[in-house]
Amino acid sequence: MQLLNRIERLSAIAILVTAVAILATAASATSDADNMFFLVATRDLPDPLFAETVILMIPHTPPPLVVGLIVNKPTDRRLSELLPESPVLKNRSDDAYFGGPVDVDEPAIVFRSAEAPGHVMPLFDGVYVSLDPERVAALLKDRALKDLRLYFGRAQWSRDQLHGEMLRGSWYVVPADPTFVFSADPKHVWRALVERAELQKAAAFTNGY
Repeated sequence: MQLLNRIERLSAIAILVTAVAILATAASATSDADNMFFLVATRDLPDPLFAETVILMIPHTPPPLVVGLIVNKPTDRRLSELLPESPVLKNRSDDAYFGGPVDVDEPAIVFRSAEAPGHVMPLFDGVYVSLDPERVAALLKDRALKDLRLYFGRAQWSRDQLHGEMLRGSWYVVPADPTFVFSADPKHVWRALVERAELQKAAAFTNGY
């Protein structure tokens, strides 16, 4: 019984510390790669819209909002069908992605570029994001973009709302990695990251004794 109580206390402390760290990072104006992270849905997250999702959290979002893009939910709509006028997309066979349930008609883009385009947000080395529909439209005329992902919609919370979900154990926090953002097998991304998060959680409990 004492062991069980200790595990429960450590779990509660870990969740609280994680939630505080998320909100602090979301509130800060930083774009360092070390501060980028995924929210990874736990196995028992009840919301069907977010079940088995991996969300790339976006810095610099205006308070009190916390914003991210679901990176592992491709739709059945090809980019070349959605935007046939775009010189970047007209020959592409890959799909657009469901970025989240908020403003599902608005596009967002994550991409690689050797040079930083204007009016976009840096995430990792050579990886950028834009949530501005007009800027997205302009970027889709740029043939130099690489490893492009086009999303429709976004995930969005108030800080209190996300804090509550973290306290309920709905999400793991995992350092973000562009390999998973641009994975050729997005259906594998959630499983790989949830298993990694569970191993990290188990190791943290082991080190606490």
